[in-house]
Amino acid sequence: MQMAYKAYDPKGGVIRGFVDGENQREILQSMKQRGLRIVQLTPASQGLGGIESKLQSFFPAVKNEELIVFTRQFHTLFKAGLSMDILLSTLTKQTQNKQLQQALMSIQGDIQSGTSLAKAFSKHPRIFDKLYTSMLLAGEEAGILEQVLGELVNVLEKDDKLKREVSSATLYPKIVVGVMCMALYVMLTFVIPKFAAFYDKFQAQLPLPTRILMAGSDFASNYWYVVLVLLVFVVWTFKRWVNSPRGRLKWDLQKLRFPVFGNLFQKISMARFGHLFAALYRSGLPLVRSFEVLSQVIGNEAYAREISRFREGLLKGKTIAEVMRQSKLFSVIMIETTAIGEQSGNLDNMLSAMASHFDLEISHITKNLTTLLEPILLCMMFGMVTLMALGIFLPMWNMSKAVMGH
Repeated sequence: MQMAYKAYDPKGGVIRGFVDGENQREILQSMKQRGLRIVQLTPASQGLGGIESKLQSFFPAVKNEELIVFTRQFHTLFKAGLSMDILLSTLTKQTQNKQLQQALMSIQGDIQSGTSLAKAFSKHPRIFDKLYTSMLLAGEEAGILEQVLGELVNVLEKDDKLKREVSSATLYPKIVVGVMCMALYVMLTFVIPKFAAFYDKFQAQLPLPTRILMAGSDFASNYWYVVLVLLVFVVWTFKRWVNSPRGRLKWDLQKLRFPVFGNLFQKISMARFGHLFAALYRSGLPLVRSFEVLSQVIGNEAYAREISRFREGLLKGKTIAEVMRQSKLFSVIMIETTAIGEQSGNLDNMLSAMASHFDLEISHITKNLTTLLEPILLCMMFGMVTLMALGIFLPMWNMSKAVMGH
């Protein structure tokens, strides 16, 4: 459960925030151990705290860059031999993000009360996802937390780099489509009505492109609120459908079939699979548990279902390569590389090498994405300009011919 609190810190300063725990008694005990004097403690679903909590749920609690910096600092301080209490206290003072700061204070109190590191971190799922806490758990159990933290930094950095590359590559198409939509709206709202008033004086039969533009202009000018309501409804319905298990699966499968982007999405999923699986394997996490974690953090429901099926195959005694050969989502080279890694006992390095190969392919695709999308963008622009030109100038040409005929 999540509670909104107001408390005094050991120095007498007032602090407010949210804290997670199994029940109210556990939360009170945890905050007391942190030296906080509780003034107010209410469920986060009530009052302004609930509204703030719901608003915060629409935005990431901690940015990727902040999480990477925090994990790198965590790794460095742990490597230096600091005790966990001093380490967390130092990181709490170091971070500028209020939500991360509050989470670290809560984690420090939980650890002081005897909670394991992974369990303390898992109480803050909006900041530390399943992959993060699972790797911490594996590092704790195997006694290789320093190595695991280093792997975690590498995974987070590669994932962030991948997201930045895709975002950068799709920026130009987004700008072009946005400008086209704005231009179309301006034409339909301000320009076309002027021509419509002019043509109405002649009471002549107008060409089809002109009638289409005038109908669109009339609808945009007089019924814009209908368009707005319809747009909100469509977006809301789509999001609700996508958030359902069946809708998410269908949408993620469909994304893999998109022209240009389908191949990119597939390579992104396989690169993530390689990097994350290699990191989990090195951390000492059992294979069955690794696949369970992978299915929750892979980022594509179609791949998540396949990875869950891999887990079931392993429980039946099959090898990883055997269960992967039954999948249509993984490339032959990925499957054969995994098979060689299993046979040679070098699975983690083979997976990392394969993931790095896909990283290069993704980088190549994203760099050339604008070139690949240019034909589609040009066709859209040509269609819009052609409709505008025919709709506006075709009646003029017809009137000119009529005047010359007389």
